[in-house]
Amino acid sequence: MTKPWPWVHRFFALLTTALAASCGGGSDAPPSSTSLAAVGVISGFGSVVVNGVRYDDAGATVQIDEAAGAREQLRAGMLIELEGRLDSCSNPDAGLCTGTAERIRFRNNLVGPITTVNRLQNTITVMGQTVELDEETVVEGAATDDVSGLQVGDVVAVNGLHIRDRDRSRDRLRARWLQRTGTFSNGTTAMRVFGEVTAVTDATGLMVGPVRVRVQASCGIPAGGFQPGQWVEVTGRSFGANALECDRVQIRERIGLPEAASVELEGYVSDHESASRFKVDGFWVNAANAVLRNGSLADLANGVRLEVEGVMVGGVLVASRLIFKLDANVQIQAPLQAKQASDNRFALLGKTVAVTLSTQFVDKTNPPVRTLSYADLQVGDRLDVRGFVDASGILVAGRVVRTAADPLLVVKAKVDATVPDSLLTLYGIGVQTGASTRYRDSDGNLISAGAFYGLLQVPPALPSVVRVQGIAAAQANTIDATRSTTSRGEVELSR
Repeated sequence: MTKPWPWVHRFFALLTTALAASCGGGSDAPPSSTSLAAVGVISGFGSVVVNGVRYDDAGATVQIDEAAGAREQLRAGMLIELEGRLDSCSNPDAGLCTGTAERIRFRNNLVGPITTVNRLQNTITVMGQTVELDEETVVEGAATDDVSGLQVGDVVAVNGLHIRDRDRSRDRLRARWLQRTGTFSNGTTAMRVFGEVTAVTDATGLMVGPVRVRVQASCGIPAGGFQPGQWVEVTGRSFGANALECDRVQIRERIGLPEAASVELEGYVSDHESASRFKVDGFWVNAANAVLRNGSLADLANGVRLEVEGVMVGGVLVASRLIFKLDANVQIQAPLQAKQASDNRFALLGKTVAVTLSTQFVDKTNPPVRTLSYADLQVGDRLDVRGFVDASGILVAGRVVRTAADPLLVVKAKVDATVPDSLLTLYGIGVQTGASTRYRDSDGNLISAGAFYGLLQVPPALPSVVRVQGIAAAQANTIDATRSTTSRGEVELSR
């Protein structure tokens, strides 16, 4: 049986005062005596928006990879650490929360060469660290937002969240922001790893997560050596025998979560024991009495992505709200058809898309707009929208990317119905296919129309997920993938 934690006896006294300042406290009075710490992805600007809260960053100190930076260097999609205060929060569910940022810190977890690319799993390996890309990963410096624009030997900077097994046997880094910076040259390219020391192998070696590091006296070994659990930054210019040769090692601090501070924390669950004892991004959380969004306590498990809001009590984040972060399950690339200014909704291929304060806005036109927002979108803009479908059937956008004009239409979603070998319906959007359409299986292999349709499952069975591309058909809000008038018609089973 787990022993009671030592803070239990003073829990209610601290919680009563601190909850009034938390985002879920229901008061719009400024919490002048309560600090705030947040870890989350930047979703927008006009101030900086993180975890649905808009922070005034005009006076904030900005650090980029431990060096002095400027807020103009920040981009939507970056995972940041923010310290400041919460000024007003009358209705967190409606996004009516504001704060003031005093310090913003952005850090790449890795800067180094790609050693393997797995196009089927949408992963890369960087210096021994497995990096996963998903529908929310923002990729800069490459042609696409997946691994198809990357190759072995590319140097990438990766910022993201770790997903760890309980015994640390597997450590994956889910990339939020990934930038291709060039081609690797051993002995010349500057490499970097920031993270937790997970093992000290011997007098000259340590593990930073799954990255092996060889150290020497000139690296700056601290008195007493290195200890598991320390957070370090390692830099070097040589990589060989599956290890980074360090030029310098420095002990680094993580974001501070002071006692009684209001906290907004995004991350993946690990070390799950119960609703009252698990970790998110390495911090202990008690969510036994939290208000839940998008899930239930039965959904809590290692590897689940959460946003936790609450206060620090005795070194534990006592959650007032627990928000299960839903993964994107629909993608649409198409021109914006209509826009409603009053309720932040617009239409693509006849489908309503809802925008929230957590929606990331990214501009990939030339020149790009760093502070792209809903107000900047114009009818006719080609958008790449990725999100999840809510209970009412509306697509809630996790990310909106404005791209260069292109007649290509793309939809990725579950299959609703089929008419072999001529028609697919995905999320209510019709797709015309034909003899010349390129059909691919989930491994990317070209197959026949009959084989493709034979693999598809539709409701009431667990529906297949398919990615289609083509051009606008004569029928409104329908995709022509027949290749009868263009060479761009293709359908592919997704994993």
